[in-house]
Amino acid sequence: MPSIMKTYIDSIAGSGKTFRYTESDPIGFLPDKKTLHIQARGGIYSEGPAAELEMGHRYLTIMINFFGVPSFKGLFIGVRNQMPDKAQEIKEQALQRAKELAKTY
Repeated sequence: MPSIMKTYIDSIAGSGKTFRYTESDPIGFLPDKKTLHIQARGGIYSEGPAAELEMGHRYLTIMINFFGVPSFKGLFIGVRNQMPDKAQEIKEQALQRAKELAKTY
């Protein structure tokens, strides 16, 4: 995750800004929102041996849920640099996934 994104999340994650404390649990202020995380990746982190190394989407999932957002999805575009001969195909597949996601989200 880019440091500027982490800084942004840190700056909005404050009691009274995006959530409030109650006697039992914190309550997020954004129950009527949807969030889409779009990220280009240099490798495959959604499956296989590198899946346990993925931290950006997991962190955002935790924070977005903490803010009360009920719907959080991810769209990941990966390995274009790792497979330059398939870069155009990967890009087209990602655009198609984005269009399909837009219809249902």
